[in-house]
Amino acid sequence: MVKRVKVEFIGVLREVAGTNEITLDLEDNATLKDVMEKLADKYGRGLETRILEENRVSDDALVIINGKSIRSTDVSSIAMRNGDEIALAPESSP
Repeated sequence: MVKRVKVEFIGVLREVAGTNEITLDLEDNATLKDVMEKLADKYGRGLETRILEENRVSDDALVIINGKSIRSTDVSSIAMRNGDEIALAPESSP
């Protein structure tokens, strides 16, 4: 079964991505790491390096999944569900 998630880009990440949001189709067992890899493939590694530090959410970034902030967490341990909404921002965004 394919899962569909929505990713919103906030602040400077909008400029990096060139869009406010994107919808991604993911495999059934996808994690936040898979989302970040798809985004890096589409928009370049610069986007990924603003959010992650060695497979963890950077202290300088904000990741919100369905209204819940994810901090300093291994992104390969966060399972994605169909319909998840993800917001990504560098911490310094207004």
